[in-house]
Amino acid sequence: MDALAPLARGHADLVELLDRRAALDAALGLLVVDGDVAWMAEPASDGGYLVLRRVRGDRTGLLRGLRVPRGLGLTGKVHGSGGPAWVDDYFRSTDITHTFDGHIEAEAVRRLLAVPVRRHGRPLGVLAVGARTDGAFGDRAVARAGAVADHAALAVAVAERARLAREVAVHEERSRIAAELHDSVGALLFAIGSGVAGLAETADGDPELTDRLERLRRQADEASTALRDSLRTLRASPAALALSVALRADCTAFADRTGVPAELVVLDDVPPDLPRSRHEVLVAAVREALLNVEKHAAASAVVVTAGRRPRGGVVVAVTDDGVGLPPDHVPGLGLTSTADAVGRLGGTVRVVSDPDGGTTWRIDLPC
Repeated sequence: MDALAPLARGHADLVELLDRRAALDAALGLLVVDGDVAWMAEPASDGGYLVLRRVRGDRTGLLRGLRVPRGLGLTGKVHGSGGPAWVDDYFRSTDITHTFDGHIEAEAVRRLLAVPVRRHGRPLGVLAVGARTDGAFGDRAVARAGAVADHAALAVAVAERARLAREVAVHEERSRIAAELHDSVGALLFAIGSGVAGLAETADGDPELTDRLERLRRQADEASTALRDSLRTLRASPAALALSVALRADCTAFADRTGVPAELVVLDDVPPDLPRSRHEVLVAAVREALLNVEKHAAASAVVVTAGRRPRGGVVVAVTDDGVGLPPDHVPGLGLTSTADAVGRLGGTVRVVSDPDGGTTWRIDLPC
């Protein structure tokens, strides 16, 4: 049994890392070593302020769910500056706004330390720890808080990837069920409708039978319509996964048509999220690139990569290992139309061919 203990601990650590809530609770538990109360403030959906979603060691409950605009209080200051900050005498400090003095006083907090939580430059929130005793936060406390913030950032990233994988799996299972229903129930309803129509042709001399067969035909049509609506719902992509789901589906369709493997690689913790109009233009551009690979590249493998632009938006590249483009290549109607559509949204389409073979289509689309 002792030999299994390290494995059990490793499994517990992995489960904790995959569970966003458990991981953040563990981070706050580490943080309160240097204080009495700690919280994780995370960006709200519109990004205009932070919300204290996870709090540990509080007495009043006033901090839970508190909204903190950028720049206000120590937490908002750290969110705005992107660097750690602390005050050893909260109420006498002139370095922060005192917007939340009532909350801090109710919690009897005397000094406060806050650090940003970031992953690959992307802000994920702010961790803060408050102490109810006089004193000063030294270098060790600041270093510990920074290390805890790094742990929390990794946990959030891993949890987001796990959530994404689960949602993609759910979507793929729903699509599989939709396909099975289409092939089985849909085919059966079509056969019933056709059979009823055939019987109706032989029942001209029996008005009652004709009427009953007509009702059956209408019911079969209504069932087919209801089935199509259900299949459309099953196949619908979750909004947050629309881009990755669509690109993965296009890669799968390409591979099914050509026999050439096509892989999607999402470079960030979460796939880029675009307005519907831009999403449609981007997906159409990728489809056009894959179509050109299919027609001209003679490739043995294709990779589609999607990632965020540093200033917002998305970059998608379609890369193949085929024969490349000839020196006198002239863009066709498809590429020209695609470039025009992307250009109207402020984006660009570039096609770069390696002299030794292989071509990359790069679609750069801002928000």
